[in-house]
Order: sequence, then C-alpha cells, then structure tokens
Amino acid sequence: MKSGPMSLSLSETAVLIENALADHDVRAMRKINDRCIEETAIKFEQPTYLFALISYILSKIISKPRYFKQKKQHDVLSTLTLSLRLCEQQAKNADYSGLIATQNKIIASIEKMDDEDKRFVKSLIMKGKLKIASTLYAQGISLGNAAEMTGTDKREVLLYAGQTMMFDRLHEKKTMSERMKELREIFS
Repeated sequence: MKSGPMSLSLSETAVLIENALADHDVRAMRKINDRCIEETAIKFEQPTYLFALISYILSKIISKPRYFKQKKQHDVLSTLTLSLRLCEQQAKNADYSGLIATQNKIIASIEKMDDEDKRFVKSLIMKGKLKIASTLYAQGISLGNAAEMTGTDKREVLLYAGQTMMFDRLHEKKTMSERMKELREIFS
C-alpha cells in the first residue's frame, strides 16, 4: 500500500488489525477492511488484498463470542496476533514475499478453525473473497478482473453483488470526481 492521505502502510495496517483483534473491536476491523478494499480497487497489490480478506474474516470471527470461550480457539487467536506482528516487521523490512507467506499462513490457520465449528468458518473465507470481489466490481473494476484478483467465480460474484445490493450501497458513497481526486492525491 502506498502511503497517501487515504491510505495506510502495510505495517500500519498489520498493527491496526492486531489491535482490533486484541480489543475484539468489530467496527474497527470493518473500517480497516473498507480501507484495504478501497486501496485494492485503486491499485491491486497482493498484500493489501490479503489484509482485506484477513480483516473481513476476523471481523466475522470476533463478532462471535463463542470463539473466545473455547481454549483451543483462543490459542489460535493468540497465534494470529503473533503472526500479525511478524507481518508488521516484514512490511517494515519490505519483505513482501515473506509478508504474503505469513498472510497466507494466517488464512490457513483460520481455515483450521473449521474443525471446531463447521457451520461458520468454512464458508467464511469464500464469503470474504466474494464480498471483496463484488465490492471491487461495484467500484468499477471489471467483473473478470475482480474475480481473477480474488480467485472467485464470475457468476458467484454477480450473484453475491445482486443479493447484497452492493451497487446501491457503494454508489451512494463516492462520486466519480471524488474518486479521481483521491487517485490524483495518491499518484502525486
């Protein structure tokens, strides 16, 4: 992520995610997710996209108190905190391949939580990918590119975007001139 008026560095993003996780702050996690998705729409970078996915998934997990009552899940969440600290250091050191590997390990450890609660986590990662893809699509990224960037199926993206009325919510959010102004600020 390029630092600009609306953006955060990758290391700052890792710290914010870590703090929101520690505080069980769903609203903060969702704000981080929104920023990551916006930056992914402007300039797709794998670490930014992965932070968008991680923050989305964690916002859903921390909104479910049952995850904090189980010792095994609490241990997984503690491990995630350590991994986010590693992400911060890797981002500061511009070790992007290490950062991406650590982010993927975070996602893999979240997938393992499925063993404890099959009704929630298994589809959560796919739902996160679909949400990000449909948000990108609603923000003007082509359907093909949004699906390719997130590893989702085009039909699923269209279905999700239609069911959630993604376009209605996002188009009220920013005008084209506001988006162009933000792009000029980022690239100046």
